[in-house]
Amino acid sequence: MKAFRCYKADLEKLLEMLTKLMMIPYYRPYYDYRELLAALTPVPARQKFTAAMARHARVRYGLDFTYGRAGLFAILHALKITDAEIILPAYTCMVVAHTIEASGNHPVFVDIDLANYNMALEGLKHAMTKRTRVVVATHLYGYPVDVAAIREIVGGDVFIVEDCALGVQMLAKEGRGIQGDFGIFSFGAAKPLSVYEGGIVVTDSADLYEAVKAYRDVFMTKSSPKSSAKRWGRFLSSYMLRKCTYQFIYRLKYGGHTSTKSALPPDHLPYDANAILPEFQSRIGLIQLQKLEVILQKRRALAQTYDNELHDCIRVFPAPLVDSATYSHYTIRVPHRDQIGFIQRMVQCGVAVDSAYKYALPYLAPYRSPIQGDFPRAAQAAREVINLPCYPHLDLSDVHYIIACVAKCAKP
Repeated sequence: MKAFRCYKADLEKLLEMLTKLMMIPYYRPYYDYRELLAALTPVPARQKFTAAMARHARVRYGLDFTYGRAGLFAILHALKITDAEIILPAYTCMVVAHTIEASGNHPVFVDIDLANYNMALEGLKHAMTKRTRVVVATHLYGYPVDVAAIREIVGGDVFIVEDCALGVQMLAKEGRGIQGDFGIFSFGAAKPLSVYEGGIVVTDSADLYEAVKAYRDVFMTKSSPKSSAKRWGRFLSSYMLRKCTYQFIYRLKYGGHTSTKSALPPDHLPYDANAILPEFQSRIGLIQLQKLEVILQKRRALAQTYDNELHDCIRVFPAPLVDSATYSHYTIRVPHRDQIGFIQRMVQCGVAVDSAYKYALPYLAPYRSPIQGDFPRAAQAAREVINLPCYPHLDLSDVHYIIACVAKCAKP
């Protein structure tokens, strides 16, 4: 019996050592040899990828950009919208608000609904003024926002731009695809459809397409070897995102520390925002589109597993389950997240998690204004949200381990 206890203690120490050496990545693009082969095959693909994304969105036209935000910038300039009010959710990526300001316009914020993290439509009604020209309808975390209801509120004289960065398959129930005037897709490393940066603007209006294309073709078609080289490096590094290597990558990025603060963007767009999307990324995108149904099925299955096992977890509020959601992130809320050091605890358990937006935009210094009022639900999401790993490479044993760690680390 004594020998068994010693053996058990040694085994527990060994497992603890292995845990410290291993880490479940927070994200991992769903790549295999096909993306690498496509990237290395020197054939033109930009127009083909753009057309394929337009068909996916069930519209006629598409335009590629180096970033989704570059597409938004081009839309606002092409339509000569300046010194106007652009409405967006109070809880979303800061680069959206930054791009609005960089274009010479003014962001106006609307609080969110914690049932799906999207813009609360009752707040939209109060935010509308005579200066409102655009509403950014964000499908946050892959939850569909009701674009038809937004159109009823804003009428036909206000442009609707659907932010599909995290909702790559936000199609209308009637099968009409994108319902706004524009849809913007982006393809960062942690997105469901990833080409490591890049964006595509889609629309079903020939006039709007021609206007944005004319602007892009004059101002945003430069070649950037530096940008292309960096993107190649990031793409190739994605094949190192394994449990056995991610600990090193994570420590290299964060220096062994996790941060609960978010840096504000610079006062200009990225240096390569006016460049063309490299061809190799479009070739990767075409392969990713072929896999999209499988990617979304696996994400939905993971979300269901998380929901089943976290529903009774004390001090954790699971993500809402919505049939048409794409779960770009599986999003839980943990009250007193930062006070209990939840993210740090999960890292110590060998699980990388994230809080994508640790801020509510109206409370950041560049956007703070007493005129705009309070945004309590956005502020609560910023304080409590945790994004768990939710990508197709995860296996069930990883998911069960993550769930056990969440239950453990959420305790005060």
